[in-house]
Amino acid sequence: MIDIKDKIRKLLALGTSPNMNEAKAALLKAKELMLKYKLADSDFKEAEQDSLQTLVCDEIYWTTDSGKIWLVNLCRIIGDNYMCATSWLTPHGTRTHKLVVAGVGEDAEICRGVIDYAVDFMESAIKILQRKHVDRDPKAVMSSYASGFLMGLEMAFENQRDEHPEWGLVPVKPEQVNEYEKNLGNRSVKTNRTEFDPLAHLYGQEDGRNFNPRKVLEGGADA
Repeated sequence: MIDIKDKIRKLLALGTSPNMNEAKAALLKAKELMLKYKLADSDFKEAEQDSLQTLVCDEIYWTTDSGKIWLVNLCRIIGDNYMCATSWLTPHGTRTHKLVVAGVGEDAEICRGVIDYAVDFMESAIKILQRKHVDRDPKAVMSSYASGFLMGLEMAFENQRDEHPEWGLVPVKPEQVNEYEKNLGNRSVKTNRTEFDPLAHLYGQEDGRNFNPRKVLEGGADA
């Protein structure tokens, strides 16, 4: 039997997608199901009382010399918009930084899934660009695409909230998550300068503006 509350939670999570058409469709479907099953917004607030869950994502990491420092900002942006905090675990004696996602209830799992999808999407796009433009500096292609993607993604989230305040999509992090973030300190990282590639940056910005995590959450998309 389908867990209708779980389906609605996933639709509400998809409602924070930077893709406005998908977000609107998901929220409308969620409200339709809530009306059908006589559920209220308050029925989905219990996660705020849950304990904090932290997930160490071994498959998402960057090393000091990899050039993938953009992962830090990508995870921060997605975490902020999915009511989670992100940090990096660096095992003693290594230069490898592993992603940690902290959230309550199902928030951490959902956020982790969206980050997984975003990383796969970006790395695939970067490899394609590097193969197509072998005459360009591959590190410049990667860093320029990534900076463009992050810019486009932030713009998409901001535009969605500005254009549709009635959706109520300003993410509010539970107190447990806020307390976790307070103890993280300064997590900024220095980046090595590389040649700027305007074409890769343009491609990245367009992809960021149109990024759609539906594939992660579409399990709850049907009635």
